[in-house]
Amino acid sequence: MFRRSVPAALVLGLAAAMTLTGCGAQDSTGRISVTVSGNEADHPYEVQVSVPNGRIAAHQRVFPGGTVDFAGVAVGKVTVHADELCPQEATVHSGEVTDVTLTSSGC
Repeated sequence: MFRRSVPAALVLGLAAAMTLTGCGAQDSTGRISVTVSGNEADHPYEVQVSVPNGRIAAHQRVFPGGTVDFAGVAVGKVTVHADELCPQEATVHSGEVTDVTLTSSGC
């Protein structure tokens, strides 16, 4: 009976070691940095990052000329929008910062 439990214990130990060391783990989130153009009206804008199903993944207020950084955004296509500014589509990649600038021109 002892011989049968040795392989099971080895597999369990290997799985635990991989989990603890991060082997095979993938981060499915990324970062996005959003700047509101300094040429916009002087009031705060509610910047929102939406995923394809329309759910708002992140939001924060920023003044014109300011930048807001979001971490933990799902990797893939997102839409960044704020009040009356033109929405921008972007793709978030793991391990990279995606930069987006919002403006009211060029919609």
